[in-house]
Amino acid sequence: MASLNTFLSPYYAPILAGLLAFQVVLILWLLHNHGEIRRLNGRIRRLAETGEGQDLAEVLERFHDLGEVRKVLDQLQERVADLRVGFEGCLSRMGLVRFNAFPDTGSDLSFALALLTHEGNGFILTSLYARDETRIFIKPVQDGRSRYRLSEEEEKALAMALGLLTPEKAAS
Repeated sequence: MASLNTFLSPYYAPILAGLLAFQVVLILWLLHNHGEIRRLNGRIRRLAETGEGQDLAEVLERFHDLGEVRKVLDQLQERVADLRVGFEGCLSRMGLVRFNAFPDTGSDLSFALALLTHEGNGFILTSLYARDETRIFIKPVQDGRSRYRLSEEEEKALAMALGLLTPEKAAS
């Protein structure tokens, strides 16, 4: 031990200066950490203050509830996608024109009804009313057009189903 003392004795001043510098660095590092802790505590306090007297646990439970709402929303989106696939072939567009086919009947009991899918496929059902009889015709429609000749009323019903004509304009 005596040999160690004699060996280190010329270096006491630099060793003490180094230890002092190390302590200053440690103190600065502790002050920096103390400031960071205060800043984080302020952020946590602001997060916990919801303005409704709730604590942080209640706020976190709301986030948990939002996660469950997200799961339900995802399930609903899947269901809507399934329903869209199911509705692709459904008749979803309609156009109806009532008219008087024969002047001696005196009322608009005849009609042309166009029923189409979203893609414009379907049929036109036409009923001609007379005093003695009623005749019904059906004409297929593919891509918004019929390969059969259409009457003026059938054309109007088809245009209404395709969204090209409003009911008010079809009546005139």
